[in-house]
Amino acid sequence: MEIRRKRLATAAVSDSSPRQRLRVTLPIAGLTCGGGGALTVERALVEVPGVIRAYVNPATEMAYVEYDPRQTSLTELNKAVESAGYRTALPGGESR
Repeated sequence: MEIRRKRLATAAVSDSSPRQRLRVTLPIAGLTCGGGGALTVERALVEVPGVIRAYVNPATEMAYVEYDPRQTSLTELNKAVESAGYRTALPGGESR
């Protein structure tokens, strides 16, 4: 399983400091095409402080997450997926 990250342009926030944004694609094991699991994972991800948006595609078993790395980390995103009852992979191919 592969995790891809892309750096996006920074956006200004109200305190005049730049807001860094990263996008990550996380493979999610065990999703079905019914969509209920995808919604559960999406809800868990958007509750993580620093997550700007999340979309989970049950057909491809992938989560697409945009987040501020100063507020959260890949480890926290993985914990959110696990709390929803699913598994993902950490960078370097380590399965969780």
